[in-house]
Amino acid sequence: MKKSSPSVLFLLFLVLANSNAQPPPLQDPSLDNFVGDWKVERNMGKRGVRQSSVRCQWVLNHQFIEFHYGATDAKPEYEAFVFIGFDKTAKNYVCHWVDVFGGTDSELGRGTIDDALHSLEFKFGKGELTNKFTFDPQTKTWTSLIRQVENGQWVTFAEEKWTKQ
Repeated sequence: MKKSSPSVLFLLFLVLANSNAQPPPLQDPSLDNFVGDWKVERNMGKRGVRQSSVRCQWVLNHQFIEFHYGATDAKPEYEAFVFIGFDKTAKNYVCHWVDVFGGTDSELGRGTIDDALHSLEFKFGKGELTNKFTFDPQTKTWTSLIRQVENGQWVTFAEEKWTKQ
């Protein structure tokens, strides 16, 4: 068996090191506005109004903002983990929503930011469910409007008002 020269080993090391290199942290001032602990009032229409908490923080090498619904609730009625990041190849945002209802309705959302409106809207599945987050820079609050198609019509599933705790 032939010995490898030090230069070949060094090149192999560089290739392997670069293939595992992590991207630089995601710098996104819009997503930075989510960081912190929030009190969330969720108006579910005929299903009533619910109170919850959401803790938001950067995770995974600052690539995703993580929402933890129910994070500080003693007995959360609803619990979910939501991860929002940016897909540099597709040039849009991704939203992975994982909750207590399991994987049956789990979908990957894709979205865009409208900087002028301070909003980020995701479309899930075939676009028949949307979640639009809007930030109010004056009050430093968020709203979330979740809409879906039912019987061929767009209806509001829930509206959320987020205030810092």
